[in-house]
Amino acid sequence: MGERHASAGWLTAVLTLCAASALVFAAPALAAVDTSFSCYQCHSKKEITPWIAETWLESAHAKAGVKCPNCHGNHDKGFDSPQFIAHPGQEVCMKCHPIRVKETLAGAHAGKVKCTSCHPWHTFSLDVARDPEICRTCHNSEHAKSYFLSKMYVVYKVMGPKYSATCQRCHMPDGDHNVSDTVSSKELMLKVCNRCHSASFAGKVLSKGELKTHW
Repeated sequence: MGERHASAGWLTAVLTLCAASALVFAAPALAAVDTSFSCYQCHSKKEITPWIAETWLESAHAKAGVKCPNCHGNHDKGFDSPQFIAHPGQEVCMKCHPIRVKETLAGAHAGKVKCTSCHPWHTFSLDVARDPEICRTCHNSEHAKSYFLSKMYVVYKVMGPKYSATCQRCHMPDGDHNVSDTVSSKELMLKVCNRCHSASFAGKVLSKGELKTHW
């Protein structure tokens, strides 16, 4: 009987120690998003723009502490005030994302698209920006059409970007926003193709000129 009580006591001690260790080594909880500032308090009301407030709340910006005034300034002195920016442009994005904006301005997208052409307002979702469908809103060339009619695109839709190429994987490898880099020479194109295909196959395809229906 005494041994049974001793074993039970030992087990209780071990479980207590494990629970305490779990508390010590548990990942720190993410800080709650601060919504106490005036922009959110006003715009989250039903009669103002609750959708904007809600989508911002879900964004990486919100979790990082980037609030409305960081991009828009404020309209305390009126909507025509120079302190208020209704539609922030790339110069505002550059304050936090200088490398990506500079890359964009160095490529074919310069002067044709804005950051928000690919990244949706307020959520700035990377999932949207990484989806080839966002490219189709502007691109309707034969090259683009051939991709969306290809097996490669079907695989992407069914299985996801891990298993197939996307516009972004080929034209923006490693997140480089200069979409012209990989198409500026066949050598650079070949390097991108070699990430998935053998040099012999990629070289054979590229030797025929513009990619069309090789997928």
